[in-house]
Amino acid sequence: MAQSTLLNTDTEDLKELLSNGKTYSVPTYQRDYSWKEEHWEDLWEDLMTIEASREDHYMGAVVLESGERKQFRVIDGQQRMATLSILILACVDHLYELAHEGVDEDANKERAALLESSYLGAKDPSSLRISPKLKLNANDDDFFQLNLAQRKPPHGGVRNLRDSEKLLWGCFLFFKRKLADKFAPKKKGAEIAAFVSEIVTERLVFISVRVQDQLSAYTVFETLNARGLELTETDLLKNYLLSMADRISKSQMEPVLKQWARITSRAGIASFPEFLRHHLNSRREYVRQKQLFKTIKRDITTLEQVFSLLDMLEKDASWFEALGDASSEFWLDYPEAQEQVRVLNLFNVSQFTPLVLAAKDVFKSPSDIVEILRYCAIVSIRFNGVSKRSTHLLEDIYNKAALEVRGSRAKTLSDVRKALQPIYIPDEEFEADFSTLRFKARGTSGKRLRYFLAKIEKQFGGSDINDSAMDATVEHILPENPGESGWEHFQNETHERCFERLGNYSLLERKLNGQQAGNAAFPHKQFVYAQSKYKTSQELASSHDWNEAEIIARQAKMAKMAKTVWSLSI
Repeated sequence: MAQSTLLNTDTEDLKELLSNGKTYSVPTYQRDYSWKEEHWEDLWEDLMTIEASREDHYMGAVVLESGERKQFRVIDGQQRMATLSILILACVDHLYELAHEGVDEDANKERAALLESSYLGAKDPSSLRISPKLKLNANDDDFFQLNLAQRKPPHGGVRNLRDSEKLLWGCFLFFKRKLADKFAPKKKGAEIAAFVSEIVTERLVFISVRVQDQLSAYTVFETLNARGLELTETDLLKNYLLSMADRISKSQMEPVLKQWARITSRAGIASFPEFLRHHLNSRREYVRQKQLFKTIKRDITTLEQVFSLLDMLEKDASWFEALGDASSEFWLDYPEAQEQVRVLNLFNVSQFTPLVLAAKDVFKSPSDIVEILRYCAIVSIRFNGVSKRSTHLLEDIYNKAALEVRGSRAKTLSDVRKALQPIYIPDEEFEADFSTLRFKARGTSGKRLRYFLAKIEKQFGGSDINDSAMDATVEHILPENPGESGWEHFQNETHERCFERLGNYSLLERKLNGQQAGNAAFPHKQFVYAQSKYKTSQELASSHDWNEAEIIARQAKMAKMAKTVWSLSI
């Protein structure tokens, strides 16, 4: 598509949007009506401000896919268009009520009919049925046309309505109340009609963005960076995929929508694009985030391909969800996997996901899957947690490893380890990086610090210790706020260099740390360390002094042990 035909834009008020026979439909697959009272309240307050100032008010962009003969599909903006239509319906209803009360009866009926035909829908001269200007999605449109457009209360009351129908009816009642408060005392229909024609439809200004297809809509979304748009990247991906199913019947569409809901419920709405990219990267050459929509557009072109993709996504979604939750019952079938997943989450890494999604389809033994998760955890500790290399290489290598697994080029665990070699930091580099590690003792950094200290303690002392279960505090040997005596040789700059180094931390029982160690001078702390059950703390009792050189030497010793703790035979 040439750039000149990518989109057309106009600045239009609501009157211009709804004039000249233009009609709008919300695709079947789009989300239901979701605005709530805070949104209605904001709109009403904006209208009151506009009425007082007589200045235009920007309502953001509406993105429309052009159809046939002035017919448009609403890609973004349905919540605003639906809410404004309901506001006008409430104004129409108020005019008919005035007429029913005998207040300027003929004039108010005529005003109501003119507002209906101008902004809501006109009667077809042959069928005498109203042809609505706005149609909502499959779930909401029947209620919108049969109840709201006819201003009929729901049969059986609100209790039996679906959630979005309750919101639609609640919106109508909200504006009914606001209009009654504003216009009922004067009972002047002309003022209500003027409010619609001079304020609601002329002072609310939109940028109308008209595109030719979903790919253009996605490009607009990226260009505007979602600013002012209602749609998320997930919405746009969903809209494209399910647009190919738009012509199937409502009964056929329902299970498709339910399947989509199950997938996004597991993967998460916000995380869905990331999940989709991991899924693709477990099966094909590397896809970058910016290429995601174009890749889907190119590769998924038929309804059968949509159904196939959704089936595969549903299988992968449970794994994606579990990989983000070490406590998930999902891991009960994979003994010892929880610890590896916990570590991966602790260091906030996800680039390994395509390899696991591929491996779970190829390696049938749960123990093999656990072992691959362990490989990923060790690689992540070395690459992300300690050496802090650029993550771009990670994604590339995990993608290649996933394809080797699926292509039967990596048939064994040894093959998988070899595939990961490019991102396995060599011992010499890992030891050097480990010897300079610094941590804050709080927050996420503090949790990672406990993990490293527990692993070093287990390696040094041989005891079975786990950082997530141990009853220990993290002790600053050189205190963060030293006492008045005993630490004079640590001047400001030296203290700054030393107190957050890994070599200056140790594990200590809570009662020993809180009651006896604290900010005391080092000789007193040594007496406390000698009482600890942790070998790395006991060892401190034999130190002659505690200075910068001792801290560096202790951390270098930890770094040598770390090479063994986080090691793969590659």
